[in-house]
Amino acid sequence: MPHAGRRGAPPTLRPEAEADIESTAGLILTASMPPPAEIMEASAAELRRFINEWAPWIKGAARESLPVDDPRRVAAERAADEATYRARCTGPGDGLASAFTYCRSLALITRELLAHRRKLGLAGADPAACVRVTARALICRPSPAEAGEQDVLMVSPAHPGVPGTNFRLPGGPAVAGEPTWEAMARTVREETGLAVRPARLLVTDWVRGDGSSAGITFVYAVAALGDEISVRLPEWPGLAGYAWVPVPGIDEHCSPHQARRVRAALDAARGGAPAELRLGAPAYDIAA
Repeated sequence: MPHAGRRGAPPTLRPEAEADIESTAGLILTASMPPPAEIMEASAAELRRFINEWAPWIKGAARESLPVDDPRRVAAERAADEATYRARCTGPGDGLASAFTYCRSLALITRELLAHRRKLGLAGADPAACVRVTARALICRPSPAEAGEQDVLMVSPAHPGVPGTNFRLPGGPAVAGEPTWEAMARTVREETGLAVRPARLLVTDWVRGDGSSAGITFVYAVAALGDEISVRLPEWPGLAGYAWVPVPGIDEHCSPHQARRVRAALDAARGGAPAELRLGAPAYDIAA
């Protein structure tokens, strides 16, 4: 599915601008000898701009649309990291030959990024038409601090927001054609190491972003995990940590929208009907 992005819409790259980037990379890669210094300087600047603008989006799209062990995701993340390193941490050096080598390295990785951009659906997509489908799990345990209360397992992304106040339920985006309950089990395992089985749907929550992106989140109850729940965070740096958050303290650990979503899921888990939400609030109340 097209990638809507974490921070609104992806950068805009019109077909003619993409053709210009392709042409610039091709000019450098097909040159049999170094072009004039001013041409290489302008070409390097153009390629660096493309890399700095698109590499983070390509990496994010791969993470949000493909399983963690998918070779396409691994290749896209590697290319984005390599491109960022070349654009920000290396330079043309001294002399025309060194500048030519540097420019060729930018052109090669730019072509690779363009290919990943097309494969991930970032080329020619209308961001306003993208709907991101996400599946998360409500995982609870009896509170060790308060008899009769529950703690909710929540994870804290490495971004955005203030650490400690941006917690959310574990889970992540579904890939194209993947049932949401399977996406929940897969992404919860990727984020926490827990092998969970869906029990029933608790919440659907429609989220409209900044006018350019939209999404719907499905929250599932999971089958009982037993008394000992051992959480293991992934090696990739997408998460800053996790916490068992007491239900009365939900508001202190996450955004109001996330807190409303968790409470609606808890109400449904106690025996209520699945809740249909918009930004964590009852959908039909907002519609009315």
